Amino acid sequence: MNKIVLVLLALLLSGCSPKQPGVKPPFLIYPYEFYERFNLRTIISSYSEALKYYCASYPKDFFTRDQLTMPDTDTLVLEDESKKLVFELYELDRVIVTEETKDGSYYAKYLYIIYYNEENNDFRTDRFFIPKHEECKTYRRKDANQSAP
Repeated sequence: MNKIVLVLLALLLSGCSPKQPGVKPPFLIYPYEFYERFNLRTIISSYSEALKYYCASYPKDFFTRDQLTMPDTDTLVLEDESKKLVFELYELDRVIVTEETKDGSYYAKYLYIIYYNEENNDFRTDRFFIPKHEECKTYRRKDANQSAP
């Protein structure tokens, strides 16, 4: 009897979770959405340390629009003088994120299940979340024609 109660309680609690993997209609993702509304605080990347210090959360905070290309209908490439970040829509609710530095010191490629977060009006994974520091600083991205500090 106790096992049945525990199973029912577990099912009830898991059904109440606000994190539901998978993008549900009508929220279709187009590659440009990754630039505007994909929360980098929910993935493993070289941006993790910067995200702990700065208030920035989205690729648009780190890259300008002229650093964005869309080679096809499922891919977004963001590239500056030192890094390249690629989002490939694998399925409706899955994305492959590839990140590499131009000097070859960092390379990562991960497949994530993504979902739409209504509260923040963004797309994210349910892997983990890097919270914003209370006294986070505004990130000042470099313009494409500006040299690194």
